Amino acid sequence: MRMSFSSLSSSRNGLPTVRQMMGSSSFRFHETSKLSCNPSAVIRGRFEVRSGYATKPVFLAHSMKTQTNIKTFKAITIPSLQKFHSLANCLYRESKTSGVEAIEHDPSNDKIFTVRPVSLWMDKLLETERSKQVKKESLSPGVERQVVEKTMADSYMEQYLPLKSSPQLLDEYIFFDGRVRLGKILEDLDALAGAIAYKHVDNPVDAPPVTIVTASVDRLDLLLPNKPVDLKLSGHVAYVGKSSMEIFIKVEEVSDFKPSDKASTCPPSDFTSFSANTLLATRFTMVAIDSATLKSVKVNSLKLLSPADHRLFRFAEDSKARKRRAAEVSLSKTPPTQEERLHIHDVYLKYSEYDDNKKPLPKDMAWIEDTKMESNFIMQPQDRNIHNNIFGGYLMRRAYELAFADASIFLKSRCANLLSMDEVIFQRPVHVGSLLKLTSHIVYAEGYPHRSFQVRVVAEVADIEKDLLEVTNIFYFTLSTRDPNGNRSDEHRDMEEPAVRRILPHTYGESMLWLEGKRRRTQGVRARQALMKLITPEGTQNENM
Repeated sequence: MRMSFSSLSSSRNGLPTVRQMMGSSSFRFHETSKLSCNPSAVIRGRFEVRSGYATKPVFLAHSMKTQTNIKTFKAITIPSLQKFHSLANCLYRESKTSGVEAIEHDPSNDKIFTVRPVSLWMDKLLETERSKQVKKESLSPGVERQVVEKTMADSYMEQYLPLKSSPQLLDEYIFFDGRVRLGKILEDLDALAGAIAYKHVDNPVDAPPVTIVTASVDRLDLLLPNKPVDLKLSGHVAYVGKSSMEIFIKVEEVSDFKPSDKASTCPPSDFTSFSANTLLATRFTMVAIDSATLKSVKVNSLKLLSPADHRLFRFAEDSKARKRRAAEVSLSKTPPTQEERLHIHDVYLKYSEYDDNKKPLPKDMAWIEDTKMESNFIMQPQDRNIHNNIFGGYLMRRAYELAFADASIFLKSRCANLLSMDEVIFQRPVHVGSLLKLTSHIVYAEGYPHRSFQVRVVAEVADIEKDLLEVTNIFYFTLSTRDPNGNRSDEHRDMEEPAVRRILPHTYGESMLWLEGKRRRTQGVRARQALMKLITPEGTQNENM
């Protein structure tokens, strides 16, 4: 049973009661046990408290002055623990006055940056009803935020995922063939990026509240094979605009992880220099908006201190310029170039004999339309973020898992490896209760001897009452029959490597999808080379692309 609660105080009978809501966390009620049957029996309850990423068990005990059973204890205790600001502080105070035993206060938990929901969904529904009575003038939309200067190090955060050292944690991330579910890692990366952004914009408590939303994921590159190892996720703000922040994140393998290791708040001096243990690198663009007016707000500026800071800042600027140039020549705005039109026509002439079933398509080829795959989901409260919309990381996970399923059918094998994910723009929020429709196609593959191919996944939200579909995201994944190092994965080394079939367009619309996939393949190789140049000046591109 998951709950939220606030400050506690003692009632006249010694039991904790609610004082007022000041903040929230969450806990899970596990069990109660009655230690004896006499009127002064001690009843104990075990709770699991979650604050950010940390989870700790808490034991409450109360001496009952009258005959009371466990059911009565729950009926009294659970409603009384509805909302709280700091559980540790409150229970510590209560232990001195009401006979409640509690854990010792840990000052490190006073400030937690998290984008995980910390209140019950039922509380959200009740809050929606109460908000109808709030006057607009009470929102104070005209308050100006104070902007301060911060360094990249000020927003640094890291988090360990001991997948190798913790069998229990690995069980949540393990793929059926022994690899790690990269979709789950995508969820964690989105949560970490949000926490880093909140840390950068964090100002005094009297400042107007700010909401952070994920605007886009600029690119994600896998640099090492996907194996169940101990991982460290780390990152900080690398670039700021007026209201936007670019978060640079990398995931590294930790060979000497110990359970006693604690996440550091200071970045290493060589953060941008990737070691041989770096698994992936990615960049998130987060935008700050006023929580009341939903208008963009200024974020704290960035002070560059070291040559590494300047190098990372320039890399972000170059990436921004590259995206701007790509947007200007997008096929949704401008027609294909003369060279591209000739290429499309050549493909038509070469393969038109297979059109309209005149001749059967060779086994080493496939039409785009024949690779279509769909999935539909009702968005549930369990997958919401702190703003009660669906996590961007959840959408990325669902999209990638559909892309992997599509790739498996295309290859007739489950050996597909993710090499990269192109820029993902979150065009509109996905609300709890909405219907999410995902549609994937293999849009580009040159065929053997090339081993990689592009998968396009379109995410749409259905307005059931109006019978409308609105696009919320478009994902492009590059997958391959080999890992980022160009090798067969250990899980499939004894199997015959499948040959990648050539993908062909059937209509003009599919020709545009095919051409977009071809462009993204070329742009992806250049972006990967730019990343390798940033992290290792002599870095080179793998041939398996």
